[in-house]
Amino acid sequence: MTRSEPPAPKGAHRIRVLLFSSFAERGRGGQESLFHLACGLAPLRVSPHVLVPAEGSLSRSLRARGVRVHVLDLPRIGAGGAPRVAGALFRLLRLVDRLGIDLLHTDGPRNTVYAGLVGRLRRRPVVWHVRASTPDPYDALLSRLSSRMVLVADALKSRFPSPAARRKIRVIHNGVDLHRFRPEEERGPAERRPAGTALRIGTVGRVEKEKGILTLLEALGRLGRAAPAARLLVAGGCPDPAYLRRCLEFCRQAGIGDRVEFLGALHPAEDFLKGLDIFVLSAAGEAFPRAVLEAMACGKPVVATAVGGIPEAVEEGSTGFLVPPGEPEAMADRLRRLIENPGLRLRMGRSGRRRAEALFGLENNTARTAQVYEELREAR
Repeated sequence: MTRSEPPAPKGAHRIRVLLFSSFAERGRGGQESLFHLACGLAPLRVSPHVLVPAEGSLSRSLRARGVRVHVLDLPRIGAGGAPRVAGALFRLLRLVDRLGIDLLHTDGPRNTVYAGLVGRLRRRPVVWHVRASTPDPYDALLSRLSSRMVLVADALKSRFPSPAARRKIRVIHNGVDLHRFRPEEERGPAERRPAGTALRIGTVGRVEKEKGILTLLEALGRLGRAAPAARLLVAGGCPDPAYLRRCLEFCRQAGIGDRVEFLGALHPAEDFLKGLDIFVLSAAGEAFPRAVLEAMACGKPVVATAVGGIPEAVEEGSTGFLVPPGEPEAMADRLRRLIENPGLRLRMGRSGRRRAEALFGLENNTARTAQVYEELREAR
């Protein structure tokens, strides 16, 4: 399926970009960001193509929006896999030649190596979108293979200490769909949730150690009489069943099992977020989580750990509270303040919506990314 695209200005060549996805399914923050970017580029003199490792919900969603999708698995690079790697590299070269690709835009270490080699062989610029705060052992190599590196937060700059790498960096925060994610008061009467329901604290993220779910459960247990009727709703898949069992056992021992519900992965998440009173994120490490932006766009006060780029999103004391990771007492204290003060929840939620509108709209994110493409085209 091919999308109908507006004509480029006379004499202007549309930039043909091949966007790489490390995963085939939607639901992860990076894949959601890639989906919205690919769908928003066409009016900006960019013709997007997306490369996925396999068919899945991401390719189906993109094709439904008229974005051209190509399937090519890029195997792990290592000893013993040379024939497969060489075959995948050859097929990627042929695809780039056939489509007349001008620029390659990657989202992970492995596809950045492949794209970097193609870029060197075909003299095409490579944009590496860095979405993780954890350093990669091959950061130095990947930065050399890249023409530009788009970081989702200023906090990620510490991964790249060399002056040569720093010159390639552009920081573009993730964007959120402000039309889908909006406060409840902007919804029609039929959409609003019934009054009188129990106060809801919610989080979005995979149920695993890195997301700090046990810390959040301990904070809920410490709230005590401040919120006897408050419920904690956890929306996220479970890649680690053993960790989920630990969480359930903690709930049983702490006597909060009837106040916690694990919902599994929810997609899309806007209805879940709109039904919350407080959004909380207890992760031990994050880059720039979309869930925080989406909660702010929905007008929800946020309590989150001060890790990665989260302090660039949440304005302490204005749109929410920031707490150190792994400190349930601090998290319980901030939650208690919000639970006991409905007016504070309302003020912080409204401030969060205004901040999302001013800084984190999809249109701004997409336009700034297209500017990076234009910059590289002019440099060529």
